[in-house]
Amino acid sequence: MLEERGVVVEVNEQFAVVQTTRTSLCGQCAANKGCGTASLSQMLGQKSTNITVVNHKGAKVGDKVVIGLEEQALLKSSLLLYLLPLLGLFAGAIGYEMLAAYVQFPRSEILTVLAGLLGLLAGFLWVKRVIVKMSEDTRLIPVILKTEC
Repeated sequence: MLEERGVVVEVNEQFAVVQTTRTSLCGQCAANKGCGTASLSQMLGQKSTNITVVNHKGAKVGDKVVIGLEEQALLKSSLLLYLLPLLGLFAGAIGYEMLAAYVQFPRSEILTVLAGLLGLLAGFLWVKRVIVKMSEDTRLIPVILKTEC
């Protein structure tokens, strides 16, 4: 389970909005001085993010909490987010090439690129539909694991 600490900023029915702050472990690393990631982290600074989580623990506004998300949920979401648009891109380009060969359409690279871009757009729309369905599954939403004093 992936865990992160934050502060509850809003509570609605069974959900809570938790504000987390991006932190970096670069200060603990021996290669801190010569690392590009450490430099980038210092340049970007700390940024707050609001996350909607399931509130089974009854946390209230201002409570410090630990939220968690199953690794499988993160992996599944990441794969869908990155893979579906790419599949659409390749399906559009390859599909046009196959159709052009079969039906004697004009074969040009610009038309193949346009078909690929249409496939990419279809992939993004597909992701949007899948995300709406996934948002209804509470197993894929972070939960409050515990409240801290």
